[in-house]
Amino acid sequence: MNKKIKVLVVLCMPLVVSAFFSIRYLVSFATIPDEMSSESFKNDNVLTYEDVNFTMYSNNALLVNLTTGEVIFEHDANVRAYPASLTKIMTVLIGLEQAEGGTMTVKADFARLTLDNASIVGFEYGEERTLMEVLHGAMLSSGADATATIAYNIAGSYEGFVRLMNERAREIGMNQTNFMNTSGLHDENHYTTANDMAILLRYALGNQTFREIFTAREYPFTNFFGEQHVMASTLFVNLRTTSFAGGEIIGGRTGFTYEAGRCLASLATNGTDELILITLGADSYAESQIAHIFDAFTIYGYFR
Repeated sequence: MNKKIKVLVVLCMPLVVSAFFSIRYLVSFATIPDEMSSESFKNDNVLTYEDVNFTMYSNNALLVNLTTGEVIFEHDANVRAYPASLTKIMTVLIGLEQAEGGTMTVKADFARLTLDNASIVGFEYGEERTLMEVLHGAMLSSGADATATIAYNIAGSYEGFVRLMNERAREIGMNQTNFMNTSGLHDENHYTTANDMAILLRYALGNQTFREIFTAREYPFTNFFGEQHVMASTLFVNLRTTSFAGGEIIGGRTGFTYEAGRCLASLATNGTDELILITLGADSYAESQIAHIFDAFTIYGYFR
């Protein structure tokens, strides 16, 4: 009998060990919070919307001192939201990091972009454009023809580039983000958080060329027919002034879909430090359709 018991014990040991580690794994997984926050920012003494006395139209916000890495203010910064054209920050970043050569051949599904009512720069299919024209077209003019061109020239396919976007997101710690396209057109599976977008913007601003594009107000180019045009920043064209009490907004990328509301990723200075602010989900119709910009001036001015 004892011999049979020993045999049974030996046979069952692998199952017991396997069960132990499976339970241990499940317990450890269950302890991971649903809303993971990045350890890349300092989070001591962070103020929330309940601590301030101003009105904000955005559903989500995160203000970070870029110089010190300190989070100053947050409101539902780890709650999932749609990024709209803030997506283009990642598209342009990868374009800068992986482009080979100084030109790109324009390629995009223009018929689909028209159906989607997507913003375009006005490039012509098959023409050669400089890398800087394409990148500025994506960032300043919010051109989906420019973002598609980046995708096809970098990855050879649109889907392949989207995979690169998600891989890059994971590499830099954007653990609550999933991209489905290069421009931010609405898709239920295309989402992020204010915290993740702040991680992306801080990382991207470390690239000097990206910083120059992000802070540019306009960029001249000649169209296919030889006509002179200017790409204008979708942020700066809506600003009467860049100054707020104690500082100045020096760069930004706006975003809008009906589902996402009005979004803004911006860079400012208070004369000593640089600040970045992400706001998502502002009411599309409040403050003459510039609720996201109104929020930026309010928050920057409050925490100057």
